[in-house]
Amino acid sequence: MKAIKHLYIYFQDGQRLALRFPQQAGEPAQIARLLRMQLESPFISIEVDGDLLLIPRDSIKYLQVCPAPPSIPETTITGAQIID
Repeated sequence: MKAIKHLYIYFQDGQRLALRFPQQAGEPAQIARLLRMQLESPFISIEVDGDLLLIPRDSIKYLQVCPAPPSIPETTITGAQIID
């Protein structure tokens, strides 16, 4: 059974969309390449229950992927914690 991942999309207007999906297939290098392609696209594309969601990137404040994919961009700061 594939591991379950969660994606939280926080929008500029304060709304949040929570999604659950199985870990996507592929080797770490392929996952990193596909992640980079998603980040460069003007839309985030997600298949949900047989439907395709195209979310304009300019409406997104930030994304949270839990847990992080096995391969993350080299420039990522690691080991951080959110504090109040």
